[in-house]
Amino acid sequence: MPRSRLVFVVVIAVVLAVAVLTLQRDRATLPDSGASHQSLREHMDVSIAFWDIGNAFEPKDDVLQHVEQKFNITIDPVQITMSDYNQKLLMWATSNKLPDVFAHSIASDSPGIYDEWIKHGLIRPLPEDLTPYPHVDNIAQIPDIRLLKKNNKLYMLPRIGYPTNRLWMLERVVFVRRDWMKDALIREIRSFHEFSNMLITFSNRRSSDANHDTVGLTAAGMGFLSWALSPTFPQFAAGQWVLEDAQWIPFYASRKMDDVVIQLRQLYREGALDQNFYYMKEDDAVTKFAQGLAGALVYRATPNSLRELEDRWNQYQTDTNFHDAVDILHLWPDEEGKRHYYVAQTYWSESFFNARLSDEKMNRILKLYDYLLSPEGQRLTSYGLEGIDYEMDGDRIVITRPIDEATNRPMPLHDTYPSVPILRSLASWGKETYFRLNESNKMNLGENNIRKSLAEMEWQFKHAVATPAYHKINSLSTPAKDKISTLINPLEDLIKVTIGDGDPLQLWHSYLEQYRKLGLNDAIAEVNEALRQR
Repeated sequence: MPRSRLVFVVVIAVVLAVAVLTLQRDRATLPDSGASHQSLREHMDVSIAFWDIGNAFEPKDDVLQHVEQKFNITIDPVQITMSDYNQKLLMWATSNKLPDVFAHSIASDSPGIYDEWIKHGLIRPLPEDLTPYPHVDNIAQIPDIRLLKKNNKLYMLPRIGYPTNRLWMLERVVFVRRDWMKDALIREIRSFHEFSNMLITFSNRRSSDANHDTVGLTAAGMGFLSWALSPTFPQFAAGQWVLEDAQWIPFYASRKMDDVVIQLRQLYREGALDQNFYYMKEDDAVTKFAQGLAGALVYRATPNSLRELEDRWNQYQTDTNFHDAVDILHLWPDEEGKRHYYVAQTYWSESFFNARLSDEKMNRILKLYDYLLSPEGQRLTSYGLEGIDYEMDGDRIVITRPIDEATNRPMPLHDTYPSVPILRSLASWGKETYFRLNESNKMNLGENNIRKSLAEMEWQFKHAVATPAYHKINSLSTPAKDKISTLINPLEDLIKVTIGDGDPLQLWHSYLEQYRKLGLNDAIAEVNEALRQR
């Protein structure tokens, strides 16, 4: 078996193994999660802060009640949103009013604050022995999560997106109107020059909407757009540090950014790039592409994202099949002849535990988390309540929820149980579950979309390599590194250079000079010294 095929099979096995085990164990005797132990006799109130938990838990639906009864707890939801969680949690930390459990992203995004909260005794570490919670322990043993240990302890439980870094690969791809490429007699893209010319050709097509021009490429901000230039500088596109002149530096300090700056300005000035990309929301970018107002889109190719894109397409393109007209564009090789796929840390955001928790309450919370990560818990948040939302036919799950006539799919689980999206994400984002070819996913996401994602994964493993990433640096905290991360926003500055006037390189270099004055060189020196000492 060729090596690329073997690697693909091994990694996909990681994604699908849980699905197989779940089906095999659904009717088997599962290890006792502790829910029936005498240790659960005492009722406990547990306050949990999670994004949008307030509205989701307010109705006290049957699934939520099932979980609370199983663990003899009452969950007190503490509302936070993506726009206010940083401010709220900081305020609660300074006033000693942190909830029992709370979602935050300081280990991911602000390791300096993470270190400070440990130093001041605000958060409680996980027990050293996690064997009573085997599914929690599995997460704690993931290599880049072990890097987050302080004093040989994990002071939070990371919320993983995928169990390996490589499985993030479909979180960034470029979709293209393959039918438009055929119209223009374009077969493949072999260079940035050909890419730019294709986008200009797209932008010159007659628009289907008299009030809006057609654009070549659209994307929701620089965070997505950057992947379109991944052949030019892969670490820029994935936000990674890069080894240059025998030292590690952040991508934005690299000489390779000069080519990125020039290409972005060219795409913008020549009309190949959506002139409004810098304030586009994801939904707006997806809609523009689905409406036929863009020839290419930087987005995700996971099964759930493909379903979203296909559904939006079908709203506007009733005469054209989505899979016939749209494909994933394989970008040109880099200067070394390599293509790259996107990688990221296995996790984003974390569950933190109040330092004032008793051993008994910490145990109860970890039992809850272990259950939510288990096949039994995942079955609950994927299918609902047995006997009400599904039945078992041997090892096969038969969904019995009513069918939505408009979509010909089962009614969404969250319509009946608003708590389910929160319970599904509380311990893990569980993105790998979308790739499973089970009945729920086939009905909700479409078997074609799942197989399309898996086929693209296989292509990437055969023909591309992982974007170089040194994950130790991501979790590394040094005074200067922590400081400069709060003072600058290179992607925002890059947008200003892209849409601005004047020489783009001079503008970009002026920002770099500002970064140096704010301590960039000190940050680089500290990081490299810390890496030498590890």
